[in-house]
Order: sequence, then C-alpha cells, then structure tokens
Amino acid sequence: MLFFFAIFISVPLIEIFLFIKVGEIIGSLQTILLVVLTAIIGGILIKREGIKALNSLKYSSINEPNNIIKAIGDGLFIFVSGVLLLTPGFATDILGFILFFKFFRNFILKMILKKVNFSKFSRVNDRNL
Repeated sequence: MLFFFAIFISVPLIEIFLFIKVGEIIGSLQTILLVVLTAIIGGILIKREGIKALNSLKYSSINEPNNIIKAIGDGLFIFVSGVLLLTPGFATDILGFILFFKFFRNFILKMILKKVNFSKFSRVNDRNL
C-alpha cells in the first residue's frame, strides 16, 4: 500500500520537475508541443500494435497455451504502454516507449511467467476432467 502511495506522489513530482527542466532548455511552447506530439505518435503506434496483438490472439491455437499467454501479455503491455504515452509527461513517455518495444515486453513477460507456477493450474484442470 505504501509503495503505491509513494508512486502516486512521486510520479507527478518527477513530471513537474522534468517539465520545468525541459522548458528551460527548449522553451515552454516547444515543451507543450513535444508532449502533444509524443501522445499523437504513441496513439498511432499503440493502435497499430494493438491490432497486431488482437490478430495474434485471434489466430492462436487453443492447443498452444504459450502462444495465447504471449498474445494476452503483449496486449496487456501495449495497453499499459498506450496509457503511459497518452499521459502527459516525459517520464511516463519514456516508460511507455520502453514497454512498446517487443524486446522489453518479451523480457518482462518471461520474468513474470517464471514466477507463475502453471503446474498448479493444470492439476486442477486434470481433476475436473
């Protein structure tokens, strides 16, 4: 709970700090235009990649759970990336662009899948059959 509170407080403070610093370097109007431009580019990229992820999920075979999990993971990370890119700010844009790239999505998804023990789920399904 404290972790989420710290993030909730620190992210806007970091964004305000970055707005001020970038504004000092390139000017306030250019800073605002840059934030709007990253939101537009992010929206376009996320729409394109989101459609790819949905098609991948649509054409995945039910017999191949790894492909389905990967497609759902890609879709989730693309969604989070889109939310971060549409949120005004430079730190959120950087994190959004990082999550947008397939290499980083695959790396994070592999880390998460290592933590999840799917054998528990398969034993439950075997008993119910």
